[in-house]
Amino acid sequence: MVSIILPIYNRAHLIEETLNSIKSQIFKDWECIIVDDGSTDTTVKKVNLLIQDDNRFKLFERPNNIAKGPSACRNFGFTKIKGDYLQFFDSDDIMHPDHLNLKIKAIEKNDVVVCKLRAFSGAFNKSIFSEDDKSSNLVEPENLFEAFATGVFPMMMVAPLWKTSSIQSYFPIRDDMHILEDHELYARALFQKKSLAIINRELIYYRVGEQSSTNSFYSNVDYGLTSYFKAKNTVLKLSQSNPVKLSVLKMTLGFFRQALAERNFVAASKCLSFIKEKKLCYNFVLKLKYFRIHFFYIIFKVIRKGDTKFKPLFKL
Repeated sequence: MVSIILPIYNRAHLIEETLNSIKSQIFKDWECIIVDDGSTDTTVKKVNLLIQDDNRFKLFERPNNIAKGPSACRNFGFTKIKGDYLQFFDSDDIMHPDHLNLKIKAIEKNDVVVCKLRAFSGAFNKSIFSEDDKSSNLVEPENLFEAFATGVFPMMMVAPLWKTSSIQSYFPIRDDMHILEDHELYARALFQKKSLAIINRELIYYRVGEQSSTNSFYSNVDYGLTSYFKAKNTVLKLSQSNPVKLSVLKMTLGFFRQALAERNFVAASKCLSFIKEKKLCYNFVLKLKYFRIHFFYIIFKVIRKGDTKFKPLFKL
């Protein structure tokens, strides 16, 4: 059996599409553990109506004594599952009818199987199921952890189906993070060798344009910067390889530039301090470039203008 964990919060306008896509799975041996995070709209009422004739759905309310947020809901949901396999899902995403069926066939003796994802916006049109897949194929990397940690092999929270026994020891998911809690969890899981199967088909459709923690971070660097540091600190504790350090360095400088664009010098300084503290500039050339960036940052803080002129100076 597959256990699907689905946290929900104020999704009354979207939840029907998501639940119907789960109901429509060709593979029938599943349970869906829905955990409401304290919705203030009609989400719970709507869910109860949608699931009343299908006992494979189980709706819970997040207990008041645990933290608010999707991670806490997933952790609570994990305590309720009975399945041999685990699939995380989001309350505004859609499953292809063959999603679970193909994953169960592919996982066999593996720890985890991943499929391709496709973004969409607005109302979901089922005709997308029959459209040609023009995205690049996933290729299994030689070093799965390093490929994941550096972004070469990206894996969103909902992409994998896990053998429950292969992921359970890495719980709980950190509930003190606004973003990248999935990255932190999967980094810990993949650091210990895992056998992987790949399905090169788009089987999950994720909605863009809705309010999300990730969108909040990219519009306001303060929102998730501490969580970003926590996630990358986990990665760096696991590996100090040059490719991993370089990827973290580049991403941190990206948020440094975002902070500058927002004139958020506190956040910008935190980014530079993180780079220095974690010794991400591991050779002379990178150290020299870091010195240049820090030097011109001091000048930029004083004059507070000339974004176009300074922008190239803040890159590696």
